[in-house]
Amino acid sequence: MFEGRLAGDVALVTGATGGLGIEIARRLGSDGATIAVHAQDHTKIDAVVSQLTAEGFHAVGFSADLSRGESECGRLADAVASELGPVTILVNNAADQTVTPIADGAGDSWRRIFDINVIAVAELSRLIAHAGVGSVRIVLIGSVEGIAPFPGHAAYAASKAAVQSLTASLATELAPTRVNAVLPGLIERAGLADQWPTGYTWWSDTAPLGRPVRAAEVAAAVAFLASPEASGITGATLVVDAGWSSSARTSW
Repeated sequence: MFEGRLAGDVALVTGATGGLGIEIARRLGSDGATIAVHAQDHTKIDAVVSQLTAEGFHAVGFSADLSRGESECGRLADAVASELGPVTILVNNAADQTVTPIADGAGDSWRRIFDINVIAVAELSRLIAHAGVGSVRIVLIGSVEGIAPFPGHAAYAASKAAVQSLTASLATELAPTRVNAVLPGLIERAGLADQWPTGYTWWSDTAPLGRPVRAAEVAAAVAFLASPEASGITGATLVVDAGWSSSARTSW
């Protein structure tokens, strides 16, 4: 067990089986929180929980299909509270990032993206805030694509722009619960430069720090906003993108 500034907190991290989600769970755990690891696929959850437990963290897995609306959000919130106690930190990290160019039309893929990336975020935030009143801190994971969409990412970018607006609304309407957002840029991962050489080079040449960001850097921002040190911050968006969004973005 780890002791730290989040000792005694129960943190629910949605979409916690991907690279960023695992890193957020790990960082909150290292600050002392008990981690509720969420994903849709229970097989993946078991692997991540085993990994985090082996590293000394207190982690428990929960599955839910957040595209299915209020019933699944409610079931997830109730399950975590029943097993671990009231959630005091919610990180809305789960997202559908399906590439859906606007030329393909706004069909079922758009609805699923908005169901997961926006509607489930709003519903789960409402449920957790009302259950915990003022002790809850909520962090939404947005994206710099909400500011400057990548080509072919219309639905995802629009959903992340909605997340930024939702952050301000939730901070106002769920007060005194603190609600903030972290907007990551391109996140480094093994093989990224080989898988997307054009984009990797374009990003690295444009960002002032000359590189993508690391998952641990994004997780550190999440942990800060969830911590007592950020007690005066709500309704804010913190961009973690190696300076890319502040630069003169070049075209493809």
